[in-house]
Amino acid sequence: MKKWLIRCAVAAALILTVLLVVVLQSNAPGIRTGKPLPPGKVRPQLVSVPDTVVLLAPDGSLWAWGGAFFNLTNVLPLPAISQSPLRIGADSDWAQAALGGTHTVALKIDGSLWAWGKNQFGEVGQGNFTNHYRTPTRIGTEANWTQICAGDAHSLALKSDGSLWAWGLNYNGQLGDGTTNNRSVPTMIGTNRDWRMISSLGYASFALKSNGTVWGWGFGWEVGGSRNTFAPKQIEPDTNWMSISAGGDYVLALKTDGTLWASPNDSPFPPPAFLSGPALKFTQIGSDKDWTEIHSGDYYFLARRKDGSWWICGENTTTELSSPVRLSFDFEPWAFAPGQGTSLMLGKDGKLWTWGKRLGVDKSSARRKFERSIRPAVNRFPSLGFLIKSDIDRMPHLLWELPPEVQRSLRTAPATAANNVTTTHSVDASDK
Repeated sequence: MKKWLIRCAVAAALILTVLLVVVLQSNAPGIRTGKPLPPGKVRPQLVSVPDTVVLLAPDGSLWAWGGAFFNLTNVLPLPAISQSPLRIGADSDWAQAALGGTHTVALKIDGSLWAWGKNQFGEVGQGNFTNHYRTPTRIGTEANWTQICAGDAHSLALKSDGSLWAWGLNYNGQLGDGTTNNRSVPTMIGTNRDWRMISSLGYASFALKSNGTVWGWGFGWEVGGSRNTFAPKQIEPDTNWMSISAGGDYVLALKTDGTLWASPNDSPFPPPAFLSGPALKFTQIGSDKDWTEIHSGDYYFLARRKDGSWWICGENTTTELSSPVRLSFDFEPWAFAPGQGTSLMLGKDGKLWTWGKRLGVDKSSARRKFERSIRPAVNRFPSLGFLIKSDIDRMPHLLWELPPEVQRSLRTAPATAANNVTTTHSVDASDK
């Protein structure tokens, strides 16, 4: 009888364990998923720089939050600090967005190009170097732009004919026009019309061509003894590169065989923990061949495998991960972006989640003074840590949900998925 009871107890424990595993896999810890919303008219997108994020909602509207560093002055017409998204204007025909350290760039569904923010280096593309543009301002009259990305104070863009264009700050040759002259209007780079994908970080630029080659230029890409490369240079001889995503001082890339690679630029700053190879050369990360998606943050990245699992590598709050480690939760993003210590995910049910550093947190001077005064006591007695307000979410935090008017528009709009954004970009927000 006793053995029978023990066997029943063991069987019950095994059944309970299996049920718990199934539940946890279908509902990731801290993430509660609901019924998917209709797809809307554009593919949603999240883009971030330190303490600022812009969301392109599926109805074509733009939203922004953060601002504890710069008061959202390069995103919204008036200075603001917010921990939840605020709408940018009233238009609902945006198709892509990109954030730089000093400005914002966006495309509309009709293929027109727009920018706003600081303009000291011509980054708003209006033919001058003086005005601060507080609202979206159209660049030129062309309507054949297809892809955009932004560095610290420069931007890259592709046209439907495969040509590459750049404007803004060019101190390190990041525009790629062979000079160090700042450009206040989009300038065609070279004569080739076979560019397929672009990505940028603070003062460097990267691109893929339709033949599968990868190219880089700007800060840290040494040629002939010069620390900078002033025109696009093929980085590797291989022709099977599939996608790229630039991070803080490195660029991440996928090959068509499912392998994952990364390369640091020739920066004076220490490379991320996952990079041990020489600068300016791609090094394979691990030996796996089932990677399908990459998202670079400042000193870390997240990548996805064929089985749908997500993996993190690099700087992770208090630890340095030199090789990818699987996240303790899974998710199916509608839009996703890592930034500088912050990861963001818009679920297909319209809920917006974040983990890592919480943006828009602006502690009062009295609060900061109090926390500095008690820090020695907390260091000695960690149990007193609750006295210090943390702005770090170690597990996903539900930040926001698409408002009712956006959700209503999704149910009535045709699903056109107008934009073709395939990766996100994170840049350094410091001024040069």
